[in-house]
Amino acid sequence: MNICVRHAWLLRSMVVTMLASCGTAQPAISGTEEYYSTQELKYEDHIYSPTVQTVQLFKKGFELSPPVIELGSTEPLVLRFDDFSPDVEDLSYTLVHCNADWIPSDLNPSQYLGGVPTDFIPQPRQSFNTLKHFLEYEVEFPNDMMKPTVAGNYLVKVFRGSDQEDVVLTRRMLVFENRIQVDARIVPTRNVERRDADQQLELTVRYPGITVPDPFSDVYVAVLQNMRWDDLRTAFRPKFVRDAELVYDQPAAGLFQGGNEWRGVDLKSMRYSTVRMDHVITSPEGLDEAILLPDEKREYRIYLDMPDINGKHLVKNDLVGADPLSADYVYVDLTLPRSEELTGGDVYVYGAVTDFQCLRDFRCTWDAARKAYTLRALVKQGYMDYQYAFLPAGSTVPDLSKLEGSHYQTENDYLVLVYVRDYQLRCDRLLGLRFLNSRKG
Repeated sequence: MNICVRHAWLLRSMVVTMLASCGTAQPAISGTEEYYSTQELKYEDHIYSPTVQTVQLFKKGFELSPPVIELGSTEPLVLRFDDFSPDVEDLSYTLVHCNADWIPSDLNPSQYLGGVPTDFIPQPRQSFNTLKHFLEYEVEFPNDMMKPTVAGNYLVKVFRGSDQEDVVLTRRMLVFENRIQVDARIVPTRNVERRDADQQLELTVRYPGITVPDPFSDVYVAVLQNMRWDDLRTAFRPKFVRDAELVYDQPAAGLFQGGNEWRGVDLKSMRYSTVRMDHVITSPEGLDEAILLPDEKREYRIYLDMPDINGKHLVKNDLVGADPLSADYVYVDLTLPRSEELTGGDVYVYGAVTDFQCLRDFRCTWDAARKAYTLRALVKQGYMDYQYAFLPAGSTVPDLSKLEGSHYQTENDYLVLVYVRDYQLRCDRLLGLRFLNSRKG
């Protein structure tokens, strides 16, 4: 970027920031459970606009990777999303530093961001050769205009124009320093009754050269299974405290259901039927619609090793290669036969395609005549992992084992995060992490 262009962008971003500070906050809509709605800011993965679809945040060149980067790394993350609106919008983004509990820290943007506090998202590209028209927005960061300078949790916030209250979407990302050694492994649980169904995580955290006044309160451990933020585990307390070492011996928070391998469907081409696809029709909306074969009941079946991508969603159209602009939107029809309807909650199709959340558009309907749960949903072409989740009434965490079963042999990915309280900066810094596979270590 030449100097003149860079100065122009800098001036433009400064104007955006000043205008935003003069705006008035809009009241939040309360009492709603809709995913696509204007409401108070959520410090989680969330879409506030009903026309926005297929939000992805990943390390450049690795579409299935989690949004995790090392502080000071030159590897950027890519934020990409589609908009069904026919109108091009001027969108901006910023990063918000949060503590380990995803509550905003006391830091000012100038303390955790190098460059400008807000920046513009480039103009979108239009879909090409698709039945469903959409605009694709994409931005890479960190970049010369904005980069994190403090390790920790970050919320990516996309908003319209210069009004930071007019939020379009939010996404979580992690910036870490590699200063803490994390040893982790999956072992058989001592709870014999759960040994066939669960996976037990053991941890040892070593922090030489780092001052920790109180290891019990100043070190915060969090663990995710398959990047599921809805089931984030945090209540870790060390059993042994040695010299700059914390030992977590079979902590209760580290006991996870093994679950089952994810179901999958290949929608990368509508020209031929894949293993799970029965046939393809033209939907009333004029789009391709894939009618899948009925899914198998698995809650009481023995474990069967099946390859999967641990719930992820790979966007791709086989006919045009890797360009997401030519990956169309298609309807997919799923069916789960059962002898009777479940009571006390609802059934959802669940996975990265739903942001690992139970969304209204993916809530299944009970068909009494067919004795099956059915779903018709709009998704973007590619390979889609999914499971059937049961969400008990009043709960926010779905039960994946009720319809899918749970086995200790299941292959799962874990991410261990270790934060240390920085009393000088008055924030939590992410100083160590460990990616762990239940089979490969």
